[in-house]
Amino acid sequence: MVVIMHEEDVERGPLDGVRVVDLTTSLGAYTGRLLSDLGADVVRVDLDGDRLPRPGVFTEAGKARVTAGRAGLEDLLGTAQILLTSEGPAALRARDLHPEDVVRRHLGLVHVSVSPYGLTGPYADRPASDLTLLAAGGLLALAGDPDREPVRPWGEQSTVIAGAHAAVAALLALLTLEATGRGQVVDLSAQEAVAHSLENAVQCLDLEGVLRNRAGSGPLEAGTGLFRCADGWIYLVGGLGGRPLAWSAITEWLLDNGITEAEALRDERWGERSWRRSPDAATEFRSMFERFAVHRTKDELYEDGQRRGISIAPVATPADLLANPQLTERGFFREVTVDGRDLVFPGPPYRFAGSRVGPRSTPDRSGTDEGITA
Repeated sequence: MVVIMHEEDVERGPLDGVRVVDLTTSLGAYTGRLLSDLGADVVRVDLDGDRLPRPGVFTEAGKARVTAGRAGLEDLLGTAQILLTSEGPAALRARDLHPEDVVRRHLGLVHVSVSPYGLTGPYADRPASDLTLLAAGGLLALAGDPDREPVRPWGEQSTVIAGAHAAVAALLALLTLEATGRGQVVDLSAQEAVAHSLENAVQCLDLEGVLRNRAGSGPLEAGTGLFRCADGWIYLVGGLGGRPLAWSAITEWLLDNGITEAEALRDERWGERSWRRSPDAATEFRSMFERFAVHRTKDELYEDGQRRGISIAPVATPADLLANPQLTERGFFREVTVDGRDLVFPGPPYRFAGSRVGPRSTPDRSGTDEGITA
């Protein structure tokens, strides 16, 4: 059973009273969605004559949608605290929307400019796509098998990464606006946002002189990685950073369940990092563990492993997540209406005391700028 939170009793969010004008393409649309989740009044404006690609339904939840001419847009900007755009500087200047010009006309406005490569530099107006941004940001160098071509992650990840970074930057600029009354330009490069999201790849080069490359999907160390079970897959962490961590607990787990060959895991060689990171060790451990796991479900393995202090997690399908006891008990999933469609959305990854945050239904407003008031 899925427990869905409805919006009838939604309390004011932390950004209640903040107006955001959203002129983004798909590259920056997630920024407005995140600000709407926090309670901002986000107005998606379709400018007369524009033919920009329309972002997807997921990023448009909670946004009012209007069509406006140039004069109507300027009136809206006069009532807003934040403007969102996501094109290069030449395209923005051609539409009289370059941040330098906008904040000069509206001194109390924060212009968050999400663009592929930032507002300055030799690549500022270079065309870009999710694929090229992931490559330029370094993520593709880490994704895929080492002896094959890079693999692009699913789902336009550069737009998610850039949108999340831009939302945080917008909140910081909003604090300055509230303290000083002065707007500013936030220049967000999607390429730099991707590079900032590579976990410790940059630090490995900077601090250890190690250039990380594609490692593929196989295990780097015996006891850690994906393992088959009766109804799918689980992820087990038997070692990390060369340390055996839960090795003794895993060994006892296998022995308690009739895998007598696991006695060999007590041998001194399994305490050596070089052996555990060898292909032979990974193959030997997998044979033992999957012989045990194949007769058990991922939930059974998860519960039993957790009781033993072992780091283990089920690999969840979408259906698994919708039925997850913890998520349903916490009312994580929300039912919202977007473009006349009732949809179930995941809730926010954070909570605020005294206010509801998360995806909201599209406001019922007029289709022109006359439906938006100060």
